[in-house]
Amino acid sequence: MKATKIIGVLFIVIGLVFTILGTVKCIPTFTGKEERIYTTAHIVRIDEQETGDPEFPIDYTTYVELEVNGEKITTKLNTHKSSFIIGEQIDIYYFENDMQTVYKDGSDVFYIIFSLSGVIFAAIGTILVLRKNKNSIQK
Repeated sequence: MKATKIIGVLFIVIGLVFTILGTVKCIPTFTGKEERIYTTAHIVRIDEQETGDPEFPIDYTTYVELEVNGEKITTKLNTHKSSFIIGEQIDIYYFENDMQTVYKDGSDVFYIIFSLSGVIFAAIGTILVLRKNKNSIQK
């Protein structure tokens, strides 16, 4: 019974972390929709950086070039896919007041799924924590 409760607490904690991280990444999805500027960009560079984490040993950062007010700008993309190819044209959106990062159109779905999986983990953990032991009911 104790092990079940410990596992339940772990599920709750993991679920809350997933939900919080996914929600934070989704904030641009739900705020400023009317301020988005949609365009296309070309992938110009993909940087690889070793993380030291055996589970995810390499972190990828994708840079794109787009034209804003007649000027070519190179900036960071919010996501990376293994299928990205340098020179590839992709649909993006950006906010005029923040050109540090641009967003791949449609990448919001991943973060929404990430958040929802966190809610499911937390719910399973809550059920495990609140579940009554069959032996204690029979006594």
